[in-house]
Amino acid sequence: MNSKVFIEETAGAFESLIDEVINAVDGMNHKALLIPEAEGKWNMLQCIKHMSLATQVYVRNAEEKLANTSNPISSGQFKGSWKGRWFVKMNEPKENGHIPSKLKTFKTMEPQSELDKQEVVDEFISTHQKFISLIKASEGINLDKTRIPTAIPIVKLRLGDAYRFILAHTKRHVVQLKRIKSTVIMMGAN
Repeated sequence: MNSKVFIEETAGAFESLIDEVINAVDGMNHKALLIPEAEGKWNMLQCIKHMSLATQVYVRNAEEKLANTSNPISSGQFKGSWKGRWFVKMNEPKENGHIPSKLKTFKTMEPQSELDKQEVVDEFISTHQKFISLIKASEGINLDKTRIPTAIPIVKLRLGDAYRFILAHTKRHVVQLKRIKSTVIMMGAN
């Protein structure tokens, strides 16, 4: 795929997800945002906080990598790798919204239950806008030859694969966020 098109589409997809999260919480009162989907499950704010925590790892790692002036120059194309496609496939929801596999959350990514709506939403927006800026800033870099660590530091992904992975992860949790909202509304709390 043309790397410039890939960057534009990926940044645009993140911009759409920011809008979806804002729309999901719009009109919901703070109490409703703290109601978990079920016993032992996350509430809406925890879901949003988790997305921010996960994306922050990639913001830090991409920022550090992009600060390096010796990154390989873009070939104009992005192919990706089997490992990147596998990471995406594990996370990305199906067209019907079905989440393909359950994944265990790392303790460091586990959000607390009592959260402030404005703080969580503002953090989500700023974290993802920062990530969008980094994606756009990587236009001149080879997305296949540049690698960054994942949340598991010994595992590295190609930069383009890392962008696709965190996009899939965010989509997964936006589906979860909407499901939690539907459940909360069906309970009569909003």
